[in-house]
Amino acid sequence: MIIVRVVASFKFVVIISMRYYFFFIAFLLLFSSCAESLVVQSTGVLQNAARVHHLKNGDREMIYIPMRHLGKRNYYDYIQRKVDSLQQEGFIVFYESIAYQVDSAQQRDLYDRKFRKLVGHTVGSTKTYEKTSDTTKVLMAPIYKNLGSRIIAQPEYSFFKVDYNTAVVADIPKNVLLDEFEYTYGDIVLEPCDWNTPLNEPYGCKAIKGKLKGIFDRDFIMKRREENLAALVADAGQKKILIMFGAAHYKGFRKHLQERDLNWKIVK
Repeated sequence: MIIVRVVASFKFVVIISMRYYFFFIAFLLLFSSCAESLVVQSTGVLQNAARVHHLKNGDREMIYIPMRHLGKRNYYDYIQRKVDSLQQEGFIVFYESIAYQVDSAQQRDLYDRKFRKLVGHTVGSTKTYEKTSDTTKVLMAPIYKNLGSRIIAQPEYSFFKVDYNTAVVADIPKNVLLDEFEYTYGDIVLEPCDWNTPLNEPYGCKAIKGKLKGIFDRDFIMKRREENLAALVADAGQKKILIMFGAAHYKGFRKHLQERDLNWKIVK
């Protein structure tokens, strides 16, 4: 009788333990899903509209549209309508682009390998797929798949109806950024692994020192380009300027612009 009670008690404990186990697993899955959602939301990729920044300096006017490399389709549709409307009002687009300015495919290949060595990952490694009825590239990363929203890569500027006849490339080519970095911190030395690993395959070679990567990100990818944008805007002859540049660059750009001329004021 005692043995039967012990066995029954043991079964009861096991059942309760299993229930708590499954509850714990379910909680972890729910928390993981929520955490992913919060992480994605914090990047701004789920926004439906861009927060536009507006500054004035006397008879000069500047509007900054913060661009994101990833976003919802209606987010980019909103920017398209905004750009089209502002251009009709006489605004000239100043846009972000670190596209190479090199003379040959061999030079681009060399710079791509140096850039990969510096940042530590494959250039353009985001996996995408295309539907036959929609050429918009859609991210396959699991963190975006089940959020109920189509997260796409930023379209080309032609999608935003940018007038290339008047628009200004307000950025620094990637090869120039790399040249300036090497001039200050020494050559980026490529090893056999760097040469033997195709640019479209996962990168497993020894990356450059983390300190140098941090310097490149902070002083060249961010600060150098923000200073350049501020200088172009400050010295430009256009009265109405529409900037299409990365969201992360706005504060640095505004800081450098106002250091050049305190008369640039935020319009609320």
